[in-house]
Amino acid sequence: MSINQAQLYDALESLTQRDDAQHEFIYGFLDAYGFAKSTITQIRNGGARNVAKVSGDVALKGQLYFRAVPADGNIHDAAENLKGSDVIKTQKIRFVIVTNFNELVAYDLKADERMEALFTELHQKYAFFLPLAGLEKSYTHTESAADVKAAEKMGRLFDLIRERNRISTAEEVHALNVFLTRLLFCFFAEDTGIFAKNQFTDAIKSTTREDGEDLAEFLGKLFAVLNEPEKSSLRQSMPKHLSDFPYVNGGLYEKAMAIPVFGAKSRRLLLECSTLEWSQINPDIFGSMFQAVIDEEQRGTLGQHYTSVSNIMKVIKPLLLDKLYTELDRSRSSEKRLQALLERVASIRVFDPACGSGNFLIIAYKELRRFEMEVFRALNELSKQNVIFMTGIKLSQFYGIEIDDFAHEIALLSLWLAEHQMHKEFEAVFGHVEPMLPLKSSGNIALGNSLHLDWDMICPKKVDDEVYVIGNPPFLGTTDRTTDQSNDMKHVFKGFGPLGYLDIVACWFWKGAQYIRDSMAELALVSTNSICQGEQVATLWPSIFKQGVCIHFAYQAFIWSNSAKSKAAVHVVVIGLSSHPEKKLIFREINKEWHAQAVTNISPYLIEGSNLAVLARRKPLAPVAPMVYGNKPTDGGYLLLDRNDRDELIAKEPVAARWIRPILGAEEFIKGKERWCLWLVDATPNDIEAMPEVAKRTREIAKLRLAAGHPAALLMAKRPHIFMQVSQPESGSYILVPAHTSENRDYIPIGFLDSTVICSNANLMIPGGGLYEFGVMNSAAHNDWLRTVGGRLKSDYRYSGTLVYNTFPWPDVTAAQCKQIESLAEEVLMARENYPDKSLAHLYDPDTMPDDLRVAHKALDEAVERLYRRTPFRDASERLEHLFSRYERLIEEEDQQKAAETAAKKPRKQRAAKTFTAEQL
Repeated sequence: MSINQAQLYDALESLTQRDDAQHEFIYGFLDAYGFAKSTITQIRNGGARNVAKVSGDVALKGQLYFRAVPADGNIHDAAENLKGSDVIKTQKIRFVIVTNFNELVAYDLKADERMEALFTELHQKYAFFLPLAGLEKSYTHTESAADVKAAEKMGRLFDLIRERNRISTAEEVHALNVFLTRLLFCFFAEDTGIFAKNQFTDAIKSTTREDGEDLAEFLGKLFAVLNEPEKSSLRQSMPKHLSDFPYVNGGLYEKAMAIPVFGAKSRRLLLECSTLEWSQINPDIFGSMFQAVIDEEQRGTLGQHYTSVSNIMKVIKPLLLDKLYTELDRSRSSEKRLQALLERVASIRVFDPACGSGNFLIIAYKELRRFEMEVFRALNELSKQNVIFMTGIKLSQFYGIEIDDFAHEIALLSLWLAEHQMHKEFEAVFGHVEPMLPLKSSGNIALGNSLHLDWDMICPKKVDDEVYVIGNPPFLGTTDRTTDQSNDMKHVFKGFGPLGYLDIVACWFWKGAQYIRDSMAELALVSTNSICQGEQVATLWPSIFKQGVCIHFAYQAFIWSNSAKSKAAVHVVVIGLSSHPEKKLIFREINKEWHAQAVTNISPYLIEGSNLAVLARRKPLAPVAPMVYGNKPTDGGYLLLDRNDRDELIAKEPVAARWIRPILGAEEFIKGKERWCLWLVDATPNDIEAMPEVAKRTREIAKLRLAAGHPAALLMAKRPHIFMQVSQPESGSYILVPAHTSENRDYIPIGFLDSTVICSNANLMIPGGGLYEFGVMNSAAHNDWLRTVGGRLKSDYRYSGTLVYNTFPWPDVTAAQCKQIESLAEEVLMARENYPDKSLAHLYDPDTMPDDLRVAHKALDEAVERLYRRTPFRDASERLEHLFSRYERLIEEEDQQKAAETAAKKPRKQRAAKTFTAEQL
């Protein structure tokens, strides 16, 4: 059934205000949600459609059960009793609705959700019942249902607590964060055997009032008891329902913190939270799940900050697990070597300097525990007996830094819960387990700014200590950073020179390289692939390599996968750094599977090659036509015209038509849009004064440029009718290259334009460029170079004349080869002309690219590849390795030539100096 939600909202609002609501509500409710008139009439007349067995109740099989209670009746008890009744099960009822016409409570038994509202505010909750109208609720998360449900319910509890308690100062926020983590531990503990089953829930139900007024006092006493040893005087002075709780310790309940005040509603919600299946919730998603608790906007996109286990394994497996398992395979026949391996794993330290809520540390802890269990199995197989082992791995081996208070608290809690989970896993395999309680010290998680703290103070190490730095630091480009974050970067890179477009994640790589240098420590971090592209490579990586470290493994760019409803199109890489690599591996995704390739060296572009960074140049590496920026207006929009502006101006001043030209930015060029400009380069002052409307526009431009104040603007304020920067050729044609283009395209759309069409500064241009330049630039080789060497704007490719075009290692060609490329370039242009009504955006969309255009491009690709070598390249990676090798060779030849020219000039200078000295003598 279809339904108008605006009308539904209004209908419910009107319905709850009616004087006869007690008699008419359920019928009006069914009508509002689109139930058939005949069904409503049957129910009103006592027909068989009403499956309720109690007089006055209304129930529809598979749909809902409605019950009204007296004004002084307890709707919450009534709803609880009703949803557990036989009729609900036998009739497969989904919604239970109970009201006293002052308040209303409802359950969605399928989604396991509860809603309560003032009766007159029911319209604000209309979406809760939309499944009755055929609009089903959708959960697209990959987390378990328990994870999702816990975040939603804890979020509502958090909102109620904030609503009832004034929480504004940093101390009050911290106290609330600590309170929530303590509450979470109790929920988890009673479902996983740390406490007795339902011990926490039953104590609240049986010993606190329904109005919730004494709940804070109960929780305060309970938390105090949980921090007391079994025979302490405080514990013994408490009633049995409190003293029966075990001693927890570990610092979790050590400090006395303010307990928020509760009411009836928040008490009920707390009890609802406690009844969830907390044993099904994974500690490794715990932190991300409850980050959504404190940020209401994140609840709808649960998981957007959660790093999947598969991605975390891309970091820790090649960094530390692979080498441990390799050593285990070598050691299976030697008890001495197996024991040494146990000692080794008990001394390893894992450090996440941007740990968030602890996901990386939790997975690393669990995987090291599982590895240790494999060693225990190997020892048992060797000795032919079942030895009783105890783990040597402690949470104190795990270090982190986190700036957010709540995430810091959750990280500590999650490590405890992960330890308990691994104890249970250990028990399932070996039949015994060391007791969970009292808790031992949790991980060494520091609360603070990782970019200002001394990492050696947080995770101290000696030269030979086995320390692994892991994590997923924040990704923020120059446009997304706060002022504080920009200042953090200046602090980290003090004395570094201009940072340009450097991503903030580079801070962790730079600090990490300094931390691991001259030691056995190694590092692996997740990053946006931007730090391995464009100007960032030359800004960052040469300094990192000077620390004596190298890239010892890397996952080439892949799309970030998480559990958010709206996944951001983020391309990331995983980069490992070491000063003592045993081997170097590049991981490539082939047919949706990852494959490792051993290489001699990994370049900062994450391909096999040298550590050389491509530097921007003012001239091309080959004798090709130069590239320049398009024409930059800096006019406040006064020289630019849309169709209406153009037509109005010509209507007022027909003489202006002579000075109007089409102008193309990247969007106009690619999407086939229209735009015009006033091109007054050749106009005299008399020409402009003859056009009052145009003259008025130029005067406004002069004001803007004077206000800007910088020298170029002040100079051009005297010539306000001309674009700030002019590079347009006076005649002939030029090649237009959009400065930015979608990452989804296999080829950047470029084209030939006549000089009468103005190219804006949203593009680059090659005045006088010919078919040879056009052909090579349209090849897969050049586009691969762009994708690797060029930067990005968001996820779009950023084309740069100095960094992409001028650095491209053009091939050496004969006249015949050049002619062949020109011929194939013409084939591409002719294929485009077959579709005059299609934009370049359509023609170069991989899903809509015409077959004949694709064939023309493929033929061009193959011809360009043959300019470099006879045999075709296996894939883009091999093609790039060849291009980088050629680039390095061309740069070496250029440096040698410069050195030779300098050397040739040097003797003449020396002779001149000697002659001059002799004359003086």
